[in-house]
Amino acid sequence: MEKENEDFSRYAQLASIIRGDPFLSHLGVEVISVEKGYAKLRIGEAEHVLRHGGIVNGGAICTLIDAAGGTATATVNGGRNQVTIELKVNFLEAVRKGEMTCEARVIRGGKNIVVCEMDLIDCDGRRCARGIGTWMILYDDKFPIAQK
Repeated sequence: MEKENEDFSRYAQLASIIRGDPFLSHLGVEVISVEKGYAKLRIGEAEHVLRHGGIVNGGAICTLIDAAGGTATATVNGGRNQVTIELKVNFLEAVRKGEMTCEARVIRGGKNIVVCEMDLIDCDGRRCARGIGTWMILYDDKFPIAQK
């Protein structure tokens, strides 16, 4: 039961950080699921992320991928803040409409650097983008997340 309460607390804190971020909030980014080394975020159907032709803007896709990787990183960084130092995104399919989700997994969590892979899925279940990113832990900047 204590583990479930810890997990819920971490989820609630990370969801609160995402909601409180002005840019992510503007895009409608929401936290769906968080576990150690894993995060799933989404942007619901929203016209404000579409570009000409009804296709989701690549910047919105990159932002969701970056936010998911950063959230997964936040689950393994000891409550410290971090910054993205490298992000590569391959666009595989156009996202035309509807909800898009992004799952991020930590593939290497070191003392100073965390590497994640991210998959962006559209509302039809198609993998539309794949990302890999690197986050640097900021030891002098604490996140407001209680972690053991």
